[in-house]
Amino acid sequence: MILLDYNSLLISLGFCSAGLGITFFVSWLVSQTDRVLITWGVGACFIVVGVPLYSAFVRHFSPAGGVLGFAMLLIGIVTYWGAAHQFSTGRVPLQKMALIAITAIAITSAPMFLGYDGICYIVFNVIVGMLFFAIAWEYGRSRADTSLLIRTISGLYALTGLSFLLCAVPLLSERSWIMRHAPTNWAESINMIVSLTAIAGIGALSLALNQARVARRYERDAEVDPLTGLFNRRALVSRNMDLQASIVVVVFDIDYFKEVNDIHGHQTGDVVLQAFSRILLEAIREGDLAARLGGEEFAILLPHASLKTAFIVAERVRKRLAGRRFRSEVGYFNRTVSAGISLIGDNTQLDALIIQADAALYAAKRSGRDRVVLYSDGPAAAQLDIDLYNIAAKTLRRPSLRKHKA
Repeated sequence: MILLDYNSLLISLGFCSAGLGITFFVSWLVSQTDRVLITWGVGACFIVVGVPLYSAFVRHFSPAGGVLGFAMLLIGIVTYWGAAHQFSTGRVPLQKMALIAITAIAITSAPMFLGYDGICYIVFNVIVGMLFFAIAWEYGRSRADTSLLIRTISGLYALTGLSFLLCAVPLLSERSWIMRHAPTNWAESINMIVSLTAIAGIGALSLALNQARVARRYERDAEVDPLTGLFNRRALVSRNMDLQASIVVVVFDIDYFKEVNDIHGHQTGDVVLQAFSRILLEAIREGDLAARLGGEEFAILLPHASLKTAFIVAERVRKRLAGRRFRSEVGYFNRTVSAGISLIGDNTQLDALIIQADAALYAAKRSGRDRVVLYSDGPAAAQLDIDLYNIAAKTLRRPSLRKHKA
């Protein structure tokens, strides 16, 4: 015996879906930042169309009407799956969505047209349950930082999927192959209540999740240099690193970069900056950080690294840029880079470490450019500078330094 009025629950489900769809579309029109809102909205629209069609089929049995209602509902749920895939990967799998929808509709429609509407109900509930579990899995594999929201949304989708699978249990146990009316049992009532609750919860959580993603995107954009894709100075100094560990900072400055802009043009200068950024990224390890401090000045942070390692990395960067040939309308040209290194000491802050590396950089500039200099504040450090230079030079088989000529 049905616990609640079936048609009333269907009408409520339709209104909830309509409100959800409107909310998704309006949210996208206001911000236009995430197209997954459109996919969510399209899915809700199919549900909105499918619910009254299914409601009409329940009141007046018609195989064609039932197939059409089930088809709209299946397309809507498949679209929700596509939105979940889009959320986790950034791509809408249109071909897979079409294949899944067509297959599901065909499997569901066959028993209805053959007169076995009870089997159609069973197949529909099983397919929808599996789709909701697939949606839950898609969100679960998302790499979003807001893990609590993700887990809650995944749980609601999984719970909804379970409620649909439960609907098949009494029909199978009673061998209800031919019915000519809507199922009226405890499982259908539970499914309706769960679906209504899930729609409200999923809608609110989806909007919250989207806003969290937008906020993270703005935060990320504020920390990333748009030209090179590296971190900017703000992001570098705000990194929450363990300053008690061995952290080495290397600051680079491309030599005579103003000449590139003046002679070859700013567009070519941008090409040089982008090329140098790629050189930095190729030279550092996983877990290291590379940033553009401003203009032609860059820095890398090497946690848990020795001075020898930092020196070798800086020399590798220096040699790769020196060996890179650039071209403009004026002709071919090369560019070199100078670098300064500083190792964290007692009670040294990260910004102070950058200042020290910057001082070593300007020492490299004054001593002829196209070289790497270690920050030194005493004779012992100066000797360490010489020893490290000899080690790095031997390791890289670097020729003796000569003064750079513009």
